[in-house]
Amino acid sequence: MSNLKIWQILEGPISIEDVPLEENCPENSTHFCICKAEIDGKIEEMNIWFESFDDAYSWFKYFKSHIEPLELSNNLDLDS
Repeated sequence: MSNLKIWQILEGPISIEDVPLEENCPENSTHFCICKAEIDGKIEEMNIWFESFDDAYSWFKYFKSHIEPLELSNNLDLDS
């Protein structure tokens, strides 16, 4: 289990139909955001996948008015 903090949306929401993806997107995903993330203390960019534009946009709106990170820690498999 890894702890993940999302600090910032760097780009997005982006429709998966708008860009050629070099990686496989999760099933049912329609949009993603490129995020500044902290995984166990290390900062890196990563794609966060969403099942709808509205879900992705809600994260975008959060970071427009908050400086605190979104913290996720529910059994994430970050190695896959």
